[in-house]
Amino acid sequence: MQAIGEIILLKRFILFLTVLFLTSVHLFAAPLTIDYYGVVSQSTDTSILKMAQDIFLTQLKSIDQLRVDDRRPDATRTLQSLPVIADPSHVSFYAEINEASASSAAVEWKCTFTAVGTDGKRYSKTEQYDSYYKILVGAKSAIEDVLSQLPSQNTQQAVSAQTERSAPRALKAESLAGTWSGEPYTDKIVLLRGGRGFVIFKNGASMNIAVKVVDTDKNGNISQIEVAQVGKPNASFYPALPRETALASAATAKPIIWTFQVTPDGVLSGTKKTLVASTDSPTGVAEGTESVSWTKK
Repeated sequence: MQAIGEIILLKRFILFLTVLFLTSVHLFAAPLTIDYYGVVSQSTDTSILKMAQDIFLTQLKSIDQLRVDDRRPDATRTLQSLPVIADPSHVSFYAEINEASASSAAVEWKCTFTAVGTDGKRYSKTEQYDSYYKILVGAKSAIEDVLSQLPSQNTQQAVSAQTERSAPRALKAESLAGTWSGEPYTDKIVLLRGGRGFVIFKNGASMNIAVKVVDTDKNGNISQIEVAQVGKPNASFYPALPRETALASAATAKPIIWTFQVTPDGVLSGTKKTLVASTDSPTGVAEGTESVSWTKK
């Protein structure tokens, strides 16, 4: 009888440990909700600011144990003043970007990343970057540093776990194949094996493209690629321009060319050579470059 009693007690103890373990796992796995409000800036360089606030959202979503809600009132533009926090029970996140004075003619960017905790306190980190590319490369570690300051064990554990996995992602030629996104006027960018692909614009137009690996490191990881328009020109390839202007200029336009570097996060970041609005040109347009980035879905 004593043996039977000990067995019953042992089973009850094992059951208690199992319930305790499952409850602990459930509590630990519960994601922390972060409301993302985008970028606050007075700068007139809207194209860079738009790309920056999109990439910040992507980087937040890449951190495990976080659930990110996009609270931007208008995803196509940045804020002019600090956001109004809609739900104080969630952690809120935003970035302030301003052009900083530099000794040279080049523009430098002062970025302050801020998280507002559920305790109402603000936790921030300020970094200064000498190029848009440096913002893309350095922003993720700055974001993780800010979130690690929050008085939340779940947040610290999530960020710590992510940091351990934050080694640069190698990108081989075969890894390019897939669906990418990143430009405001495109619906999707599809890269196929064999150096081909196509861009589908939100206006319904489709452009065929050719993809060429320009440079790799000694391990075969891609460091630079070039993507070029293939086929006949189309006014719909220039959705940022007034329709009449695009119709008048598209027929004689050179092919659109993207030149990308691969960032440590596996993002394609670089420039797009295309037609841009120009007040100095009698036609209202000129060949120029825009800062762009593509992120694989």
